[in-house]
Amino acid sequence: MVPVRLRGHHFLCILTYRGHGYTPAFVENMSEIVEQIEQGRPLTLIEGPDDICNGLTPECREICYHDCSKPSTSEMDLLASDAVKPLLPLHSGDPFVLDRNHVDMMRKQFADGSIRRACEQCSWNEFCTSIALEGFSGVKLFAPA
Repeated sequence: MVPVRLRGHHFLCILTYRGHGYTPAFVENMSEIVEQIEQGRPLTLIEGPDDICNGLTPECREICYHDCSKPSTSEMDLLASDAVKPLLPLHSGDPFVLDRNHVDMMRKQFADGSIRRACEQCSWNEFCTSIALEGFSGVKLFAPA
């Protein structure tokens, strides 16, 4: 199975993803990817445009690439990847499968802020903070019981 390729900040985004996004095409693509990850599709962290970016319509790409091509976005990716790598079953960048236990552990650290340095400049930061404060209710990936 070909792994999902995710840039660092999108990896953090899947922890709080409720089905909101920049455009309907973005939401549809992100929802499909999150569902595949929950069903056991492996993923790998990459630099630059990922499967969320590459699965977009031309109109959505124009909106997202404007933000995602900025140096600050690359910095967010690096900060996010560096924060989560110690928490993941990674071996030299090999693909890995996320399970509920990994996601629950990362959400605890997301809620306490220890893996959120990358989020500081994100326009979605307050929204994601509110989701964490609500106990991650309504999220799409391994919703809390």
